[in-house]
Amino acid sequence: MVAIRSLTAILTYVIGLCGMVPLFPWLTPFPRAVLVAGVLAGLWQERRERWSLRPWMQNLLIVPVFVHYALQFSRVNPVHPVISILAIMLAVRFCGEKTVRHSLQIYALSMFCLASSSLFDLSPVFLIYLGLLLCTVAIALVLLTFQNQDSSMTVSRPDLKRILISGILMPVLAVPLLLFFFPLMPRTQMPLWNFLNQGSSRVTGYSDTVEPGSQSSVTDSRSRVFRAEMPQIAQSQLYWRGTVFNRTDGTKWSRSPQIPAEQPENVSGGRVTQSIYPEPSSVRTLIALDRPVSLELQRVNRSPDGVFELIGMVGRRVSYRADSQTGGVVIQRNPINKRHYLQLPDRLPSRIQDLASVIGRTGNNDRDRVTYLENYFRNGGYRYSTKDLATGDRAVELFLFEKKQGHCEFFASSFALLLRAAGVPCRLVGGYLGGEYNQLGGYYLVSEDKAHVWVEAYIEGSGWVRIDPSSLATNAGDVWNAPAASGLIRRISLTYDSMNHLWNRSVITYDFEQQITIVRSIGSRLQVVSPGEVMRRAVPYAAVILLFAGLLFVSRKASLFHSREQRILNRFLQIVEREWDISSSMGGLGLFEIDSSADNYLVSEFVAIYAGAVYRDRKLTNDEYLRLKQILSELTGRKSKKP
Repeated sequence: MVAIRSLTAILTYVIGLCGMVPLFPWLTPFPRAVLVAGVLAGLWQERRERWSLRPWMQNLLIVPVFVHYALQFSRVNPVHPVISILAIMLAVRFCGEKTVRHSLQIYALSMFCLASSSLFDLSPVFLIYLGLLLCTVAIALVLLTFQNQDSSMTVSRPDLKRILISGILMPVLAVPLLLFFFPLMPRTQMPLWNFLNQGSSRVTGYSDTVEPGSQSSVTDSRSRVFRAEMPQIAQSQLYWRGTVFNRTDGTKWSRSPQIPAEQPENVSGGRVTQSIYPEPSSVRTLIALDRPVSLELQRVNRSPDGVFELIGMVGRRVSYRADSQTGGVVIQRNPINKRHYLQLPDRLPSRIQDLASVIGRTGNNDRDRVTYLENYFRNGGYRYSTKDLATGDRAVELFLFEKKQGHCEFFASSFALLLRAAGVPCRLVGGYLGGEYNQLGGYYLVSEDKAHVWVEAYIEGSGWVRIDPSSLATNAGDVWNAPAASGLIRRISLTYDSMNHLWNRSVITYDFEQQITIVRSIGSRLQVVSPGEVMRRAVPYAAVILLFAGLLFVSRKASLFHSREQRILNRFLQIVEREWDISSSMGGLGLFEIDSSADNYLVSEFVAIYAGAVYRDRKLTNDEYLRLKQILSELTGRKSKKP
């Protein structure tokens, strides 16, 4: 026998942990400490079965805490005071005796705590905690009903099993309704948790400027930037376009708001469609495979140089579809504003001017000058590195002529500066290079360490041509062609990431626009379907439903719908009728009359065990049930007389 009170106490702690654990990382130190102390104090008092903290004491403790955090509530800080109050109230309730009333309060506070954690993070783990919380609360409510009647009540293990099953079935049966209403219920364009938590948005791996020489080393970050669902393509085509830098002062490149008009005639290369799922960020630039032709998202500004920017509030999860051409060349129908893309700082170091003069006198056209500069970098002993970098205002000059090592900002900045000084229009493009393809999810995962800068040069007769000066480094092959990580841990990581992506794609980024798309799709399909066709296709399904309903009707008295006591009795009566030709329907014979007529010691033992339990208003124990099954097995096929 199991005590109901002990079971409800265990479930109460499980429910509390389901609410506390997801919220715990987002609490300040004081509520964290109070939560841990409250749970430990509750467990210690449970073991001693002595409760030092009375209900009036608990209420008295909560009042000053409520006042303290209520005074901190403001428009700037609306979340942390509320979650701190919830956490401390939950901790205080754990310190007291777990009466029915206080247990219900703990369940409610736990649900509020779990819901509050979604203000900060709504990952697939949240769904696990929610499912566990709903199941345990359903079971606990059933047990609390018994505890409210008799606090000392105990139940047998078979009864406990039935209680657990009935409690679990309640939330499970609600799942089909949840799946049905999820695509239909209205939702906001901007999830609440992102609106209240903008301050925690991640900054992407590139900024609004390119400034080589601002730091002596760069630390890689594996923070996720975006996922892109698309077929796997060659690594050399994985240039993800973000923004364009078209103005320089000699040490820093930035983006001028005055973008000259351009009319691309054609972008070479095959078309690639991507579904992009960026992480929440404070950056407005929308990433797509270089070079994007179109991007499907509301409230987006497209610049003539192929940059897409989000209009309105940032920091929320979005998803969009982009079509791109990956050839790396963009032909222009109209002449470009060469003056804009030949802008230079007022003064250039003499060594840079001299090198630019040599480049300008080389060949007969801009293509020859670009080729000369590519060979200069390729044969100049330049190395790609993120450490021991040149710093200061002369960083680009030091990189070109002395250190000869640096990361992509040094390569692209110096290359573009020399091209402009030689009379070749050009600009920098900031984005990402590469990505890890997840075969399970069918998408590229791009992290911050993939941030990259390259050059676009305008060549008469060709258009804008993508050039990556970093690929000309002597160790470029070691940097870009490093083998991908493998092993069990990496496979587990990719599997988890694909599950996380599926959750974000199916739940988090599902919004009003997708609802409208689904409704329109259903409407267009209904318009082309005739009633006769619908009836014809519905016939097989209707037949299956009718067959299933008929089986249920025929088998409504079958053993599947009876208790095990009724099932074993029905089997006993069948054996007796077959072996001794005695039927309970003949003259209304009961078990004792059947025993007398059969004159068999096994029949007598069966009747004695069965009647001793069922006729005394109790269920068979497991041992009794197993013995009755053994008797039926021995009775089958032989008539055993009393000795």
